[in-house]
Amino acid sequence: MSYFSFSQEKEIINQGQFWTGYMTSARISENYSLWNDFHYVPDGFFVARTGITRSFFEKLYLTAGYAYLNIPTESNDTKLNRTEHRPWMQTVANHELTERWTMINRVRYDMRYRQNFANGELLNDFNFNHRLRLLIGLRYHFEKQTIFSGTPYINLSNEVLINFGENIITNHFNQNRTWLTLGLRLENTSFQVGYMNRFVKLSQNQRFVRNHTLVVWISQRFDFRKKEILGDDDEHFYQIP
Repeated sequence: MSYFSFSQEKEIINQGQFWTGYMTSARISENYSLWNDFHYVPDGFFVARTGITRSFFEKLYLTAGYAYLNIPTESNDTKLNRTEHRPWMQTVANHELTERWTMINRVRYDMRYRQNFANGELLNDFNFNHRLRLLIGLRYHFEKQTIFSGTPYINLSNEVLINFGENIITNHFNQNRTWLTLGLRLENTSFQVGYMNRFVKLSQNQRFVRNHTLVVWISQRFDFRKKEILGDDDEHFYQIP
C-alpha cells in the first residue's frame, strides 16, 4: 500500500484488490426472470444480491430486490465485520449502435441500512441513507472470431455512485468505477477478466482510496420455461455487478 497526497488537505491511498463475481439470470416466463449475483473482494466486501426482473419491449429491463453485504471496518484498531441490508432497484436499457457495438445505460437505486459501531464494537442498530448509481458502458463483439467455440468481446464501463439523504452532509460523492474487461461468450455462460479503477471517498474529509482491481466475473443464464428457448437477450447474458 502506498500513499500519495495532492496537498495537505487531500490524501489518496493506492492499493491493489481482487474482485471475483458470479451472476445468474433465470427465465421463468416470457417477461420475468430471477436475478442472483454474488461478489467477494478480500478485505473489501461480500455481496449476495437477489431480485426479479421484468422486461419491457426488447431492450428495456426493470429489476427490484434485496442484497446482503458484509463489509470489514475498523474501530479503535479493532477489525469488525459490518452488516448492511440493501433493498434495491434498477432500470437497464441496451442500445444497438451497430452490428458489433452496444451501449448500456443503467440507473440503480440502493436503500442502505448499515450497522452502526462504536468503541471497537458492533451495535444492534442501523443508520440509513440513499445511493444513486449511474452507469454507461460500451460493448464490442468480435462476431467473426471464435475462441473455444465462443465469441470474444470487449467491455468498457464507467459508473458514478452518489449518496443522498438527511444523514449525508459532506460525502455526497461515494465512488467512481471505471473498468475494461475482455470477455468470452459461450452458449449460456460469459467470462470476463479485466481491470477496474475504483476510486472511493472515505468517511474522513478529503481522504480517498484508489483501488487497482483485477476482476474475474462469470455470468450464466438459465431458462426454466416449459419450452426451453434461449433467445439472444443481452441483459440476461451480460450482467453487470
